[in-house]
Amino acid sequence: MQSDLQLGVWRVQPQLNSLVCDLRTVRLEPKMMGVLLCLAQRSGDVVSKEQIVEEVWQGTFVTDDVLIRCVSELRKAFGDNAGKPTFIETIPKRGYRLLIPAVPIAQADHHEAPSTPEFADSIAILPFENSGSDLEMEYLSEGVAETMINSLSRLQDLRVVPRTTVFRHKKKEIDPIRTGRELGSRVVLKGEVVQRGDGLIIRVELIDAAKGSLVWGEKYDCKPRDMLAVQQEIVREVLSRLHLRGGETERGRLNRAPTESREAYLLFLKAVHFANKLTPEGCRKGFHYTRQAIDADPTYALAYTSLANLYLLLAYFGDAPPSETFPKAKAAAIKALDIDESLADAHAALAFVQLVYDWDWQSSHAELCRAIKLGPNVESGHYVLSHWYITRQLCQEAITEAKVALSIDPLSAKLNFHLGAVHYLARHYYEAIEEFRKTLELDPLFPGTHQLLACAYARTGMWQDAMAESEQGLALCGGSLRGRGRWAAAHALIGRHLDARKVLEELKQESGAPHFQHAFVCASLHALLGERDESFEWLDKALLARAGNLVYLGLDPHFESLHGDTRFGDLLCRIGLPA
Repeated sequence: MQSDLQLGVWRVQPQLNSLVCDLRTVRLEPKMMGVLLCLAQRSGDVVSKEQIVEEVWQGTFVTDDVLIRCVSELRKAFGDNAGKPTFIETIPKRGYRLLIPAVPIAQADHHEAPSTPEFADSIAILPFENSGSDLEMEYLSEGVAETMINSLSRLQDLRVVPRTTVFRHKKKEIDPIRTGRELGSRVVLKGEVVQRGDGLIIRVELIDAAKGSLVWGEKYDCKPRDMLAVQQEIVREVLSRLHLRGGETERGRLNRAPTESREAYLLFLKAVHFANKLTPEGCRKGFHYTRQAIDADPTYALAYTSLANLYLLLAYFGDAPPSETFPKAKAAAIKALDIDESLADAHAALAFVQLVYDWDWQSSHAELCRAIKLGPNVESGHYVLSHWYITRQLCQEAITEAKVALSIDPLSAKLNFHLGAVHYLARHYYEAIEEFRKTLELDPLFPGTHQLLACAYARTGMWQDAMAESEQGLALCGGSLRGRGRWAAAHALIGRHLDARKVLEELKQESGAPHFQHAFVCASLHALLGERDESFEWLDKALLARAGNLVYLGLDPHFESLHGDTRFGDLLCRIGLPA
């Protein structure tokens, strides 16, 4: 693992593809980081263009323009001047030279809590306490904190502790100063919602965790319908107290209310509250209230973004066919961007559909670049970019982006699971086991984790562990065919073919035309059982169904038995994947 480097006032973080200086973080493309590391290893020496290309692109043909662009972007990141360089010097007809000494820095694993506070421009917005007796108000106290997190996350120069992390403090006795220091946040915003008849009392305090002092406090007497205006006022006060004004564009976005409809705002808070439960019932209520919010305000961009992500959640956790979920997710994301093109999450949602359903790699990558530019400190763009790299069979880049997403939201079970899945696809089975174990520590019920962990155990010969995890996963799946299919895959890997075949027959019975619902799983089980012809037959059906998992086919270890067959290469070409 490449350790961090110190270049003058800049800290280079290769694992995160980022540069950090004081309050500023700059994200780099993986190849740009590769060029920088190539120069840093020979700091002070001239490195030829040929040597850089060979080391960074490893035999892939690239034009001189590609390297020139990388160096130019690096100079922009450092604020360097090509005419009077202080970082990277061009040596005509020879190559480039890094002028700053590169000093290695020891670094802790990204899962560990920081040993010292990172008090730069950062804020933790704790879940507001619902001090009333009405449980229906829970959505309000929770939702107002989350919407402020999402709003402030759009500022590029402010690190906002993500929801997953701060909401672990919900319903706990909180010492805001200690909590802020634990989270490495300069300030902590805590609040309380108290119901008084048909009115509300909102108390908020902004606390400097570094100094242990109160920065600002306020009490608002209002009606529930006034919560949107109160939220906007709190955001403005926070920015003022932090002396963060941002650029003119950013100020415009934050000062602009997400909706003029108070009814739509309250319905949206309810939708967010239920959708975050990640349960079938929570999903159903999330859809219900999101659609009501859109009915109340058809120009509510955040509600359309939420709707797009709910459809993607349904595609992943539910049994609805791709032809029903992905086009609806795409339409909702496009509608959100038509209203407000600055929404990083909407760009990421659209990019995901373009990737796994449209198989439009170029458009997907363009959307991801836009998402990350708009929200470099939002995990969704990096998460989807990791998926994009998987489809291109660029495993190291996929792992790097998965780690960037995880560094933004380190307590997310979804992101921990994804990093484990990338390692599994890359045949890093021991690393996959480690990440899946961390996922289960965060959420023992996260779908599919036990069963993919069972497959990783089976790949490393740990048969008893594989059986135990497989059975635990089956007990948690509620009898769903999708869950039973994962169970069957683990059993096929450990040689229990009769068990796997029994589930396979059940899946085939439920995978008829026109949706061929479980065709991809059927194909993978046939491949694991060594039945090539049957596997290709079901892959053709999965192709007709536009199964989302097809984009990972080139790396999926479950299909290794097909790799020597010319039909496999032909199939990859039909999808648009590298052979």
